[in-house]
Amino acid sequence: MKAKGSVIYKATAVLCMSALVFTGCSSAEDETHSIAIVRESMENEYDLTRCETRDVIKTESISCTYSQLLQEDLAFPVGEKTVAFVYVNEGDEVKPGDLVAKLDVASLEQENIDMREQIEKNNLLISQADEMIEYYEKKIETPGLSLSSKENYLSKLQKLREKRRTYSDENDFNEIKLSANEQQIQAGSLYASIEGNVSFIKKGLEGNTSNAGETVITILNASVCGFQAMDRNAVEYIKVGDRVQVVTNQTGDVYDSTVTSVDKDSLKIIFELDQPDFSIKVGTRGTVTVVRGEADGVLSLPKTCVFEAEDFWFVYVLTDEGVREMRKVTIGLVGNDYIEITGGVSESDSVILRKS
Repeated sequence: MKAKGSVIYKATAVLCMSALVFTGCSSAEDETHSIAIVRESMENEYDLTRCETRDVIKTESISCTYSQLLQEDLAFPVGEKTVAFVYVNEGDEVKPGDLVAKLDVASLEQENIDMREQIEKNNLLISQADEMIEYYEKKIETPGLSLSSKENYLSKLQKLREKRRTYSDENDFNEIKLSANEQQIQAGSLYASIEGNVSFIKKGLEGNTSNAGETVITILNASVCGFQAMDRNAVEYIKVGDRVQVVTNQTGDVYDSTVTSVDKDSLKIIFELDQPDFSIKVGTRGTVTVVRGEADGVLSLPKTCVFEAEDFWFVYVLTDEGVREMRKVTIGLVGNDYIEITGGVSESDSVILRKS
C-alpha cells in the first residue's frame, strides 16, 4: 500500500512591535522586534501496510553433505608399545571379527604361559599338602600316641600348612597378574567390527610405537550413505527420529529422510534417506529446512517495519493528520518474514513500511 503525504502547509506570521512615538522621543529609542515563523512539510513518500491475518512460520536451515555413514575408526587403547603386525592393506575387504593389527605382546603371552604352568604346579603341591595335612591330623588323634610323636606330627603339620598357604597366595597373585596381562593382550589386538574396506592405515604403523586413542586404521562400508551436518545450534533442537526433507543445492532434488544420530559432543547430525539412492555422489551438498515455530491465523506485520529497542518493540504509524508517530507494540512469534502482533496496533492503523 502506498500513500503520498503531499499536503504542504505554509504560514507566515510577522509580528512587529514598535514603540509609540510621542512628541520629543528620538529615533534611538525606537525598538522594533520582528519574528518570522515558517512551517512547511517536505514532500514524503511512504510505503504503508496494515496488520493482516496470516500464518507466521519460523524455520532454520541446516547445511549438510552426502557422506558414507558406516565407518569404524580403530585405535589401540594402550600406548608406548610396539605395533608388531598389520594384517591388512588399504583397500582390503574385511568382515566383523577379522584381526587387522596387533601390538608386540609376546613377552606378556610368554609370561602368562609360565604363570599358568606355575599355577598348575602349585595346585598339585596344594593337593599333596592337603593329603599330608589330613594324614597328620589323623595321626595326632591316634589313641596312646606319645607326646614326642604328637609334637613331631604337629611340627610337620604346621610346616605343611605354611607351604600350602604359600602356594595358594602365589596362585592368587598369578591369577590377578594373568587377568591384567590378558586385558593388555586383548587391548593389543584390533579387530574389525563392521564389514567394509580398509580406507586408511597410519603411515609406518608397523614397527612404530602406539599412541593410546590415536586412530590407526579406518574401515568404511560404502553401501550405507546419507547426509551429515555439523551444526552447533541444530544439535540443541534436532532430535533422533525427526522426519525432514533434504534438498540438494545443485539440482534441487528432494529426499525424505530421518534423523538417526545427534552427537552433541562432535556436533554431528546424520540424516539417513528413507529410500536409498545410490546415484547420489559422495560430497553432494544439501539443505534441511526445519520448522521451529508456527502461529496459524494471527495478526502480523512484515519484519521490515517492526523494530526492537532495548526492552520493547515498536512501529511507526501514519496518523490521519499525516504525522509519523512511534507506537509500542507487543509481539508473539518472530517468523522468517512476518512478526505476530499481539497488541499496540490494529488492522485499521496505517503502518509505515519504508520511507523513500
